[in-house]
Amino acid sequence: MLVTVLGRYSPYAPAGGACPGFLVQSGGVNLMLDGGNGTVSRLQQQVAAADLTAVLVSHLHPDHTADLHSLQYLMAHQAPDREPLPVYAPDVANPDRHWLEPTSFGARWIRLLPLPVDEGIAFGHVRVFFARTDHPEPCWAMRITDGSRTLVYTADTGTGVDLAPFAAGADLLIAESTFVAANGQRRKGHMLAAEAADLARRAGVKRLLLTHFSPHTPIAEAEAEARAVFPAAEAAVELRTYLV
Repeated sequence: MLVTVLGRYSPYAPAGGACPGFLVQSGGVNLMLDGGNGTVSRLQQQVAAADLTAVLVSHLHPDHTADLHSLQYLMAHQAPDREPLPVYAPDVANPDRHWLEPTSFGARWIRLLPLPVDEGIAFGHVRVFFARTDHPEPCWAMRITDGSRTLVYTADTGTGVDLAPFAAGADLLIAESTFVAANGQRRKGHMLAAEAADLARRAGVKRLLLTHFSPHTPIAEAEAEARAVFPAAEAAVELRTYLV
């Protein structure tokens, strides 16, 4: 299983960066997790539109969805003969969900579906399970396994929900690390680097990838703060592909 970082910043990206998004690949299955500003351009550097299996949206905040409206045009121009691309998003009362709906033009190429948070979902040999996180907007973490390797993506979360049982034993944990303790910033529904590392330690995962940085977060400090708690931690690098 491979995971490519399409973007790592929130709530906006600094020059040259992108907001949250990941491409997970295993044996012909290609899943896009979230799609913040700048991610669709980078997606095209990694996989052909015709080969994209599905998009999974953790929650409806724009920094995780802003690029997904344009997917219908990407599919129409680059994969006009394929079946509609399934986009799974939380079925919650939020007007922002409207932006994921296909236009009358795009209905041929995009199919918006409820995120199957209770039963999970399978794409061939790849299975995905979900867990509610601690975030003001309803948000779900994802546990993805291909039968041999397991990846867990926290999406946005604070420490009010313990995701350690959900992430237990994962080969790679991708956890949000919006702030560092040293700069004194804090916001409900988000974690410090040390808190992400503590989650990794308690879950017994093999490796931790830090993401969802504020543009003002010093990345080197976030890495150092996390490694003091969980040595196998590192900051996600945009457009780098990691072997899970």
